[in-house]
Amino acid sequence: MKKDDTKDDTKPMSVLSLILSFMALFVISGLLFFPLRPETRQVFIGLDFIICSIFILQLGIDLIRSGDRVQFLKVHWIDFIASIPMIEPLRYARLVQILRVVFGIHSSRNLYRQFLNNRREATFASIIFLLVMLLFLGSSMMLFIESKSPDANIQNGADALWWALVTISTVGYGDHYPVTDAGKILAAALIVCGVGVFGMISGLVTSFLTSPTSKQNERSERKEHMIRELLDKQDLILQRLDELEKRSEPTNKQ
Repeated sequence: MKKDDTKDDTKPMSVLSLILSFMALFVISGLLFFPLRPETRQVFIGLDFIICSIFILQLGIDLIRSGDRVQFLKVHWIDFIASIPMIEPLRYARLVQILRVVFGIHSSRNLYRQFLNNRREATFASIIFLLVMLLFLGSSMMLFIESKSPDANIQNGADALWWALVTISTVGYGDHYPVTDAGKILAAALIVCGVGVFGMISGLVTSFLTSPTSKQNERSERKEHMIRELLDKQDLILQRLDELEKRSEPTNKQ
């Protein structure tokens, strides 16, 4: 019987989806209902595109891993529509996913256990969340700081997002850089955070490469079972030999 993966909404990636859904609604509400500066709009549009890309990637992976893909599409079709980038009003369909995950968390008593049992997934979800937050906060704050300087090299939202991505990855192309003291302090903080995030990524990749697969675990369990059986048989043989020695002792005395 195939496992129905559509009902499990308490895993770390589902919680990440809940948080990013709230962020997406915040971003879209700002784009649709608030008079934003053109630079800020560019940052929000870029962030919305990143969040939609994460949604589509997560839904694609969940679809591939699902035991019943037809049932998965029936349940999550609205999530696919809500993840189409550059069509902002569709993002309000994420309310369905928000309610689904909230009800799943409310009815689940083993949320903490889910995170412990899915440590890799929890780590991956944490990395994605940190990257999105660093991109959003770094680009927004840098744009706000540098906009006050006439010699600013970062002049619009696209420049700020590109600078934040390059800085977090510690690549540092140098085509965009801060010129104010406050901007340089922010850049230094972002570099340190980026080193930490990519350290987490390296540790996660290492754990995937070094940890045994399910087949290897099965083989090791079989070997342990065979060793136990051999030890049990050895003990049984030794007991019988002891009994034979005891029986033979009176005969030898005679």
